[in-house]
Parts: sequence; C-alpha cells; structure tokens
Amino acid sequence: MAELLEHGHGPVRTCIGCRKQGSRSELVRLVAQGSGSPAVLVDERRRMAGRGAWLHPSEKCLALAIKRRAFGRALAGASDTGAVERYLMSGTPLVEAQAAAGKPSKPESGSEN
Repeated sequence: MAELLEHGHGPVRTCIGCRKQGSRSELVRLVAQGSGSPAVLVDERRRMAGRGAWLHPSEKCLALAIKRRAFGRALAGASDTGAVERYLMSGTPLVEAQAAAGKPSKPESGSEN
C-alpha cells in the first residue's frame, strides 16, 4: 500500500533492464510465448496469460536487460528478444499503443447479437 501512495499513479513495477521502479503506464509488459518457445512477446494490451516482466520502452533498458540476461530469469528461460527489439525500433509511442488498445473495433463480449 505504501508503494501506491509513493507514486500516486497506481501499481508500481520494476524494469528488468535498469531495475528502477515506475508506474505500469511507464513500462511495457512482456510475456514468454509459451509452449517451450524461447520467444518474448510484447503484451501491448497487458492482458496476455502468464507471468509478465516489465521494461521501460527504451533501447538503453533493452540493452541492459539483454546484458544482464534478465529475460531468461524473469520469464523462465525465454531469451529470443526479436519481437521486443522490433517493437522498440518501430518508434510507436507507448501512449498511442495504449490508446489503440483501449478502443477495440469490435466488442469483445460477443453480446452484440
């Protein structure tokens, strides 16, 4: 509870690269692809199943996480960071990605019928 009051913007997460804390909105959630695959995926909507790891959306934090081998520890052996690198290099601002994710084109509930 003290962490919530400290930042005042909701839950606090720790970047696996620089190890600094930040609010959920400042960091990108990452998950392992599953099925024994070493791939790490970017969870833009923050809803994918499984254990998540958090990373600042910067090349510096990505490089630190790779150097420290943080992906393998945080995500049970996942090491293929190609999708994360492509996401960060695409230059998509995190705010735009969140806005797009927050407005689905179709209702998810299926109750529209």
